[in-house]
Amino acid sequence: MALMTEEQMWAFELDGYILLPSLLGAPAAAHATPAALAEHPDLLAAIDQLAGGELPLWHRAAYDGTEGKAQEFHTIKFELDRPPRRRTKEGQWANDLTVDEQRRLGYDTTSRPDRVCVWGLRALWAVGDSCVVVCPASHKANVQPPPSMARAEELGATERVQLRAGDCLLAVATTLVGAAPGSSLQECIFCDDTRYPGGPFGHGATDVDSWLDELTPARRALVAGPPRGLGHDGRPLSNEQQLAPSLLDVNTRPDAPNHEEVWFWDLRGYLVLPGVMDREWLAQCNAALDSPFAEANRRPVGFSSSVVGEYPDYEGCSQTIAPAPGTRCTEERVSQTWTHPPPFSDGFRRMIDNPLVNARLKWMIDPGFVMTTCYTIVSRDGAAGQPLHGGWFYGAGPNYQFRDGQPRTEQVNIGWLLQDVETATGDGGLMLVPGSHKARLPLPRPKQTSCDLPQVKHMQGVAGTVIMYPGTTTHGVRSWRNPNRERRFVNTKAGPNIRRPEREAAQPSP
Repeated sequence: MALMTEEQMWAFELDGYILLPSLLGAPAAAHATPAALAEHPDLLAAIDQLAGGELPLWHRAAYDGTEGKAQEFHTIKFELDRPPRRRTKEGQWANDLTVDEQRRLGYDTTSRPDRVCVWGLRALWAVGDSCVVVCPASHKANVQPPPSMARAEELGATERVQLRAGDCLLAVATTLVGAAPGSSLQECIFCDDTRYPGGPFGHGATDVDSWLDELTPARRALVAGPPRGLGHDGRPLSNEQQLAPSLLDVNTRPDAPNHEEVWFWDLRGYLVLPGVMDREWLAQCNAALDSPFAEANRRPVGFSSSVVGEYPDYEGCSQTIAPAPGTRCTEERVSQTWTHPPPFSDGFRRMIDNPLVNARLKWMIDPGFVMTTCYTIVSRDGAAGQPLHGGWFYGAGPNYQFRDGQPRTEQVNIGWLLQDVETATGDGGLMLVPGSHKARLPLPRPKQTSCDLPQVKHMQGVAGTVIMYPGTTTHGVRSWRNPNRERRFVNTKAGPNIRRPEREAAQPSP
């Protein structure tokens, strides 16, 4: 099998799955035994490239402390976790969603700052033409439980991946996947062999004469571990017993966060709120931007040759973000829109205390968040966009966290659509890389062309829609190609309150 490209490895880390096409011909796939599929050399080579390597044994809790023993590094090796099986259930997640199983086969992004550890992998072989429903980036989800497969599709959190007979979809074992109706799939689940001290399909088994037999049952449970999903007392553990305290569990007030919104935010790194602005409010803001005052305060954004290439040809720059050919047309901004005098600023100041937006900011940042800035972007027909930035480009990839049972981030961008945005009519505007707020690898293409990666999503919406996303979600702007209307987009930002309290006035000594 050919070596995985940097782009394929980035996509696997970002989305938690990759399609391996045509590993077998259709007749061979139909007649292949489960063992042959599990041992297919190209599949094993892909597993080794995407999740193999070496790690210090202390990291895998496998080093036994024997002095001088050659155990400094462990070569990662995956073995079958269970016998291969046909996926017969349709319309539901194939995953075991218990917390215990998610941890055992999960995707570890916290133990090592220099790399990610994949504990388990799932290979779905198409024995006949099939379709797999995938929830990208769900291998990094912090919110349990996820919605049903049907509801996740309604929320726009899934993709349908078409497989021809002989194709194989390789996913992190905790990436949410399910078979669409009419699919014919063979499933093989692999696990890092250091998760087991015993042999295949009997993991944890010990010899009769083991020293463990000399221990009391309570001590034996602490050393050897009970069967998966049981506590040391032998009783089943519920998901609630194994989860960290969550804002979703403890908050029973009427204004408690919506579970699906928190799940989607943590999963995809953005949230869309349609209908936040009504017609009157939209008319107020658009009228202000039509005024002579706005025209006088619109300032073009300058280009950087390091971003879009040399003028006038923009060599090497994608047409997705370049200005109209032969021009230097760029977006214009009205900076610090809130600070301008009324009546121009009246509609924009209503964005400071909108209850629908601020209710989300309380759990995205913390209840003491502050609004930090506001500027308005106006793009005429032919105006250039912006290359992808945020996350790794700002040197802030890891600053989205999930702490104390709730998300935490240093900055939330709030985009307000004052005009409709539709790809089919040539509109440009905001684009995001869903899931990139947790990315551990930089973009695999240069800034000038990374906007053409298939993972980039153009954010469409009707006027009045609000799009919220953390600054660590990689984002950019498509160039505007609509002669019938301008792009009008207000960008406000919020963050945690890190302002210093005023010093108390010095009190005279008694």
